[in-house]
Amino acid sequence: MALTDWDYRWPVELQDVPWDCAAASLTWCLNAAGHSWTEAEVVTGLGPTRISPALGLLDASGAGIVDWLGTIGITAENNPACTWADILGGAGHQPMLMGGRDWCHWTGVRLSSWTVGLQPAETVILANPAPGWMGVDQWMDAYQFEDLGTFSAVWFTSF
Repeated sequence: MALTDWDYRWPVELQDVPWDCAAASLTWCLNAAGHSWTEAEVVTGLGPTRISPALGLLDASGAGIVDWLGTIGITAENNPACTWADILGGAGHQPMLMGGRDWCHWTGVRLSSWTVGLQPAETVILANPAPGWMGVDQWMDAYQFEDLGTFSAVWFTSF
């Protein structure tokens, strides 16, 4: 897919409650791909076996997100242990979200410096539903990525 196949400029979906960052990020991805979903609808769709007010997203790998997307006709893949290069290389080519284990947070991923040809600069532009959480606003660099622990990513393969 290409940058022109979806709207990476779609406005960030700020999370409604402290525990639904994954749902807010997924809502952003869905809307950026041209599907009209609200954050509440995404939480309901994910259901209590995938997301909870007490714990947030229940499977940090993103596999539950991929599974649910399949039920609404969107194919996606996940990587439960993404590298910084994986994120830089995937950002901007399709709707994508990532979550950091030590960050305890998920965010939408708009594009990377690689997407727009700014190598060797290494920055990812985000659709962060909680700007400022643990020092990350609407962009992330390699140092922040490393500090925030293992990351998972989910990206749409068809929508």
